[in-house]
Amino acid sequence: MLKPHQPLRSSDFSLQTNGPKQHRLSQLEKRIAALQSARKWGPLKRLRHKRLHVSEYYERLAAKQVATASKNCLVLVCYPKGIKYTNPKGNGNPGQRRMLARWTYGRIIRYIQEECGKACVPTEAPVELWSSRTCHRCGSCNTERITQSIFHCWNCELIYNADFNGSINIESCFLPKATTPQATDDLACARDEQAREVVACEPRSSHPFMGGS
Repeated sequence: MLKPHQPLRSSDFSLQTNGPKQHRLSQLEKRIAALQSARKWGPLKRLRHKRLHVSEYYERLAAKQVATASKNCLVLVCYPKGIKYTNPKGNGNPGQRRMLARWTYGRIIRYIQEECGKACVPTEAPVELWSSRTCHRCGSCNTERITQSIFHCWNCELIYNADFNGSINIESCFLPKATTPQATDDLACARDEQAREVVACEPRSSHPFMGGS
């Protein structure tokens, strides 16, 4: 919830997790595996579309929460076009490919747009190209992702939550003066203990906690 001409605060950010959805799907998958092992085809047939229905339920619920929390706001919904194609088989990151294969972002985006439309909340679909690799404070692309959640800028030495950084860059197209260089102090380390251990060093050299020398 970013506002023009005002500094960022922790309370301006709200994160939605998919823990309940993943927990329910994990339980369902274990049940299906047990029925398959026992060759109980009748119960299996009744569960044929259960996983889809569970996913749709939690995604619709999340979309309603976004619409409810966004009264009198503009909602920016980004479509991560081509993200699956930039992680081909053999890229050395099978875990990320599995995550992307299960990520139904197209349906989630559609649900958010539908629920926001019902609540008369305007939505836009901005281009998110380079938003996660650009420093929102100095505009430099001389950056790195230390971990999946930690963003580091070599130019101004900003250490920040990677998702928050991308979000600020995206909203800047619509709210260009929302932030100032001082606005990031409250979230600079993104509440991540690893971020506190990052030291200034040459670009792309190893960080101590990442196994480098």
